[in-house]
Amino acid sequence: MPRRSPYGTGGRSSQAGLFVHVFTFRNEKRRLASDYQGNPQAEYLQFFRLGVDGVFSEFPDTAVTARAIYLRECGR
Repeated sequence: MPRRSPYGTGGRSSQAGLFVHVFTFRNEKRRLASDYQGNPQAEYLQFFRLGVDGVFSEFPDTAVTARAIYLRECGR
């Protein structure tokens, strides 16, 4: 089951009829937090698992791939 934010941001926004989109995702190691160990898909996946509806990215191919992985995890 996907993890959601303990703060319920995605859920509360959805209940209010709002969408949550985050920005700006990049692929360069120097732009990633060390938590992602140089893997930009890990960053996208974390945000999708937290319940965001969409992302703005400088690297749409990475975003689309990560979203596909996330949807497979959810059985969609």
